[in-house]
Amino acid sequence: MKIDERKIVGTLAHFLVNDSDSAEFTAFLQSLDDSRPRIRTALAQFVAKWQDQEESFIFPNEDLWNDFRQLTQRNPDLGMALIDGSKIDSIVSFYDEINAVYMSQESWQIGSLDGLNDLFYGGFGTFKGAASHCIVWKDIAHTSASLGIKTTLAYYQGKLGVQSPFNQTHFQKKLDELKAGRGETYFDIVVEIIRSHHKITWIYKGHPHHKSVYL
Repeated sequence: MKIDERKIVGTLAHFLVNDSDSAEFTAFLQSLDDSRPRIRTALAQFVAKWQDQEESFIFPNEDLWNDFRQLTQRNPDLGMALIDGSKIDSIVSFYDEINAVYMSQESWQIGSLDGLNDLFYGGFGTFKGAASHCIVWKDIAHTSASLGIKTTLAYYQGKLGVQSPFNQTHFQKKLDELKAGRGETYFDIVVEIIRSHHKITWIYKGHPHHKSVYL
């Protein structure tokens, strides 16, 4: 019987981003002992390394995150895009992270919401032509705060300069709505874009709540 490696890695991602503990994580890795001979070497090595840790080890830690990042980056067929929300402090750094994850093999970069939306259709980037992929978002609360009201106000105000080529009426309305407490933040818009692409699964702290997707 073929092992679904994507489900294994997806479950690992759930443990990493949610409030799991080291014992729970280690128990899952130990449950994979019988599967190890039938999975790729990189995944088997990851499982072997981290199941041998003491139950009291700090979970998750940066070494574990780095190993998981290397596993997913070096095996794009697993369909995992790991976004490190702690690196995102502005709109510019948001696209820096997106480009690092998705566009390392392309000769150009994206830097707009329209470009982000186009990326998720799968016509270019790391998962070009893939039927589906999963976004694993580390430290999403940091991203949400960084792309919140203050950042979004500055973004809209930047669209309203005297020489701005953008639709002034549209962005003035967006600015007014945000000031009135009814508008969307930049992060809210990113969320809408991701959720509009049904071939994308999204794993972040608090969602989905069911950690174990490995059957």
